[in-house]
Amino acid sequence: MSMEPPVCPDCGSPLGSSPPARCTQCQLPLIGPDAFALWQVTGELRALDARRQWLVQRHAELLTALRRRRDAPAGVPAPASAGIPAFAPLGGSGGGGGATGARRREFSAPSARTALLIVGGVLVVVAALVFTVVSWGRLGIGGRAAVLLALTACALALPGPLRRRRLTATAEASAAVGLALVLLDGYAARQAGLAGLDRVGTAGYWAMLTALTALGAMAYGWWLRLRLPLPVGFLMARLPGLLGAAAMGGTAEAYATAIIGTAAVDFAALYALTAHASANAGLRDRWGSERTATTLVTAAGALSGGWALLGGVLAVGQAVVAPSAAEALRAWVPLGLLVLLGTALCRGFRRLPFALRSGGEGVAVVAFVVAVGAGSRHVIPAGWAVAGYAIPAAVIAVWAAVCCVRIGRWATPARGGGAEGPHTPPREAAAALGGLIAASTLLLLSGVVALPELAQALLRPVVHGVALWGNGHPELAPTPTSWSWRLATAPLVVLWLCASVLAAMAALRARAVGDGHPDRLANALHHARVPAAVPALLLLPVALGLPYGWVLAAAAVATAAVAVDLMRRREAALPPRLLALATTGALALLWSSADRVAVLAVCGSFAVAAGVLAHVLAAPTARPGERATACGAGAFAVLALGVEAIASGVTAGLPSQVTAFLVLAVAIASAGAAAVWQRLPGRAQVSTAVEGTGYALASVTLSLTLHHPTALSLVLAVTGLAGLAIALRPDRRHAALAGTALLIASSWVRLALAGVSSPEAYTLPVTAAALVIGHRRRTSTPATGSWPAYGAGLSATMLPSLVAVWSDENWVRPLLLGVAALLATVIGARTRLQAPLVAGTGVLVLVGLHELAPTVVQVLGLLPRWVPLAAAGLLLLLLGATYEKRIGEARRLRDTVRGMG
Repeated sequence: MSMEPPVCPDCGSPLGSSPPARCTQCQLPLIGPDAFALWQVTGELRALDARRQWLVQRHAELLTALRRRRDAPAGVPAPASAGIPAFAPLGGSGGGGGATGARRREFSAPSARTALLIVGGVLVVVAALVFTVVSWGRLGIGGRAAVLLALTACALALPGPLRRRRLTATAEASAAVGLALVLLDGYAARQAGLAGLDRVGTAGYWAMLTALTALGAMAYGWWLRLRLPLPVGFLMARLPGLLGAAAMGGTAEAYATAIIGTAAVDFAALYALTAHASANAGLRDRWGSERTATTLVTAAGALSGGWALLGGVLAVGQAVVAPSAAEALRAWVPLGLLVLLGTALCRGFRRLPFALRSGGEGVAVVAFVVAVGAGSRHVIPAGWAVAGYAIPAAVIAVWAAVCCVRIGRWATPARGGGAEGPHTPPREAAAALGGLIAASTLLLLSGVVALPELAQALLRPVVHGVALWGNGHPELAPTPTSWSWRLATAPLVVLWLCASVLAAMAALRARAVGDGHPDRLANALHHARVPAAVPALLLLPVALGLPYGWVLAAAAVATAAVAVDLMRRREAALPPRLLALATTGALALLWSSADRVAVLAVCGSFAVAAGVLAHVLAAPTARPGERATACGAGAFAVLALGVEAIASGVTAGLPSQVTAFLVLAVAIASAGAAAVWQRLPGRAQVSTAVEGTGYALASVTLSLTLHHPTALSLVLAVTGLAGLAIALRPDRRHAALAGTALLIASSWVRLALAGVSSPEAYTLPVTAAALVIGHRRRTSTPATGSWPAYGAGLSATMLPSLVAVWSDENWVRPLLLGVAALLATVIGARTRLQAPLVAGTGVLVLVGLHELAPTVVQVLGLLPRWVPLAAAGLLLLLLGATYEKRIGEARRLRDTVRGMG
């Protein structure tokens, strides 16, 4: 038997294998005579609890066995329980060959009995219904009353004697038939007009009849110790409220009030059943075991809870859409009942699990906030309806957060739920947590409702910026003075409330867990408040009606302030400030797009600020987060300068090919700045980020000059020279290959512009010189690869000639180019060099395809259309059959090519 680790007798904290002199949590002394006596008493109490638990379990087993024997028919021996012998009936031997010789039955005797009783009861009820509806007019008033009353009295009187004779199932069936006959009695009495019942309204009459029947069924079942009438009466209790609401007009408020009132009565009855020991004993006696009784009570509670939620949904929907103040006030009745019900569930039902009690308080908070918001919607000015819901939700959320912090040491419920104990949170904890979750959810929904207006205000300058920069006529573009930028106060108030509540929760959570031990929730709250607080702060000038320039200046100043704070307070937390910097900077950039001068000013100032920030945060003593931030700031500085260059060209009315040179200048300058930063200590990563961003801007310049060949040739040449200059750095030798390729491409574009039909006259000297230089370099430096040595020389002639071959109908150029490609292939294979082998093979294949193309076209034109399809299918089958072998050969060929120099 494993011993449990000792725990503190006061706070329950684990003490470990060797208990200390004092508890580490509550500082309770654990040594001395008094402590020794307390340990002994605690151990004896634990032993008594274990013994009592075993006795209760044994009591339930024995009682279940005895009840099973009581319900068993005479002559059938009941199975023996542990410690209880099964006695054989008098005068019988129980013969018949035993169980081994008996035939296998597909269902048990109790199942057959139950089926027969159910079918018989249904048939009796149907017969009574037919008699009441069809044969009713053949009897007089006396005969009618006598027949129905006699049948009902007999059906309701039989369960008592039947139960005493141990015919429990038959008694249950007779009780069910009797309850059904009671409803038929009521129907017959109204149809006959007894005591003027036919003058009573239909809905009202049936509401009264079902209410009396439900109460009578539950009392009748409890008195006779029957099982079936209790759930039947409980389920029938759903009808009186609905029928009464229909009798009073059938409004949504009436239905909601009836449903919530019924749920409240249900919970009160369940509380009365579970709160008293005698009631608990009665439930266990009727249902055989405590587990079955608990399951049924739980199911009844779940049904009542769902009923209450249904009424709450009706009440909330009616209150939200109420067209007048009077209807909104009428909706307060069901909402008030819901508030009282939820509060009672949270604070009155001590045996409920912690989650259900928190849910009850949450329902009460939702009902209260909706009631306040629905009532204030018809009092406050138009457009402030969402604030009417957000303000009480924010107040309750903050108050609930304060309560959670105040009782924070009980913030985790016990694993088992149930009754309160030394480790179970009190009622205040459940109320605080439920109110916090519900109020926060309502506040979030209020923010979602206000989000469209906030998004429209945030993106309004962007819409005009698209019109400004996409218009081909600058004089027709909108100016900041030609459009209005407005924001209603109510959505901004909701945003401020969300930001304030998040900030308060973050501060309270940090205080609860300690400033030196932040947890995930505290960090998440700190991060979540930034995206709400920054737009709330920057949209305040818009709501106040300030001009566009003032609003943009406020956003730019806020961004600069956050950047300065990042540089001055290096030891503070980095993620929230980075999020604030990104949010303010993004809003400033987006808002500046509505004016050309604003774009130039904001991009220029942000580029300088980003460069300074990258230099400061990339110090040798920087933390990993600061170093990554420095890399991002450096890349952003280059991008901002590139946007500045494009905006300058567009503002000055320059053509795109001219603007490309401004962007190219920024790209070349970024490469120089990267080289300078590379020499500074600790700034290698920033140098890489700046250099990579510059390469991206260089590709943008090429896209700007695609439709202007002259400018494209010049851009390629300048970019190639810049690549050769970058290759002077020892760690960027590979840039020479890219620079050479760009220069060759520039020469090709220039030859195409000059209308040269024989490019070989210009490319062969370059090829010869390049091959000689490459050969000398490879001779002096044997480690040099074949592509740096011979790639540029081979491409300088082969690629332009290959392009010319496809537009040349003569046979001389394809023959000469094919011979040159064959020679390069042979030399590459003999010398095992990759560059001549790959280049020669590729060119040779393309030249061969060019020569075979006309013949293939003619052959395909002569063949039937099914022949190419069949050939393709056979080829695929052949490839599939030899797939593995071809894959192995291809891998060997790849390894051979890679192994070449």
